[in-house]
Amino acid sequence: MTVTPSAAVTPGPVPVRVRTVPGSAGGLRAARKLLRADPLAGLVRLRQTHGPVVRLSSRPLSAFLVADPDAIADVLVGSHRSYRRGFVRRGPGSRGTAVQPLTMVLGQGLLTSSGELHRRQRRLMQPLFHHQRIFEYGETFAAIADARAARWRDGQRLDVHDEMIEMTLAMVTKTLFDADTDSDIVAVIRAAISENTVAARKALHAGFELLERLPLPSARRRRSSRQALDQVVYGLIERRRREGAQGQDLLSLLLSARDADTGDGMDDTQVRDEALTIMLAGHETTANALTWTFHLLGRHPEVAAALRAELDSVLAGRCPTVADLPRLPFTDAVLNESMRLYPPVWAMSRYLVEDRVVGGYPLPAGSTLLLSQWVVHRDEKWWPEPERFDPERWIGDRADPDRPRYAYFPFGGGPHQCIGNSFARTEGVLALATIARHWTFEPVPGLEITPEPLVTLRPRDGLPMTVRRRG
Repeated sequence: MTVTPSAAVTPGPVPVRVRTVPGSAGGLRAARKLLRADPLAGLVRLRQTHGPVVRLSSRPLSAFLVADPDAIADVLVGSHRSYRRGFVRRGPGSRGTAVQPLTMVLGQGLLTSSGELHRRQRRLMQPLFHHQRIFEYGETFAAIADARAARWRDGQRLDVHDEMIEMTLAMVTKTLFDADTDSDIVAVIRAAISENTVAARKALHAGFELLERLPLPSARRRRSSRQALDQVVYGLIERRRREGAQGQDLLSLLLSARDADTGDGMDDTQVRDEALTIMLAGHETTANALTWTFHLLGRHPEVAAALRAELDSVLAGRCPTVADLPRLPFTDAVLNESMRLYPPVWAMSRYLVEDRVVGGYPLPAGSTLLLSQWVVHRDEKWWPEPERFDPERWIGDRADPDRPRYAYFPFGGGPHQCIGNSFARTEGVLALATIARHWTFEPVPGLEITPEPLVTLRPRDGLPMTVRRRG
């Protein structure tokens, strides 16, 4: 087997052959059985038992967990052209099919595309996410968070996850489409996301496309929701084009974007795909990050008290602004630490398009690699007492300058790093500060909250908590 050099390989003996990669000796069915009961804990155990590169299955496909920060850096940055997004799915016979589950909803947007299409779209869209432009949305973020919290009553039991989903959906709908939360657009988007994102994992199974075309009730609902979503989004695109796309909402900016070399813009299909990608990435991940943040604060009152002390000192009860962000280091650290313990995207996948050395092992083309934030963020080599919620580890002398860059990667990295990471961070910190200055959340006694690793990391059965207004 031909092996391409890798930056994740140190000089020394020739790496061991692929069959000696530690881990499961069985097929994909055995790997699924191993991980079915608790995939998050199962992956952590595999890493602890076998090391930073672990074979998950060898037939009918080669799949590996990669939990070494240097190897992850090589996959995402140094040798990213040797990889594509998604999974290799095996059907009948020996040929593999590459699949990217979210294309059923998002098409070929930045979150799902690879190669030259991704590079072109990244160049076109990068100016839309300039820091100054994102900061201009800060007032909207804080105002919507404040309006959402104003609906709560002291002592009310809420599903915090539902509240955060509705709040961030309103934020992204306003900044993307310049639409208000009570518009029909929001209802259509909400229904399409609910029907399709959970089912996206089923696209990994052979035969999914056929099942999706059958007159099954669940498949009909998904098709109907996608058709309604397309009708709304294409209608907005047509209206913006007719009006000259002069607004400052992200949809207008997508329509106005031009390639610096050719002067070409995007056609309606590509604008649709990118708009929906921004919608999903900009609300789902931030909602999950805030949900887990309030969950952790409710179980660590000493951290919640330190957060309130900073907010009282800096804000004195008023709504935060973007100008306040540099003066809220502990608030920022709370969100960082929450995303370490509960990364909104708990794992990423890549598949090899050529033979390559990964973490010291030569792996064959067609192998699927699972890069798990959940696993790496819990590696005690990089994170002392990894299960402890400790925002101070991000501040001053506690911040470890020698920690590898990819020991923490909630937004991915390299050319495929989430283009909206600054958008999401600004949205998250301002929402957290806006809410926490007046409200606290108490856990429901005896209720166990279990993370559910779907496309994103949600709390299974929601997150019921009791909201208390500060005196």
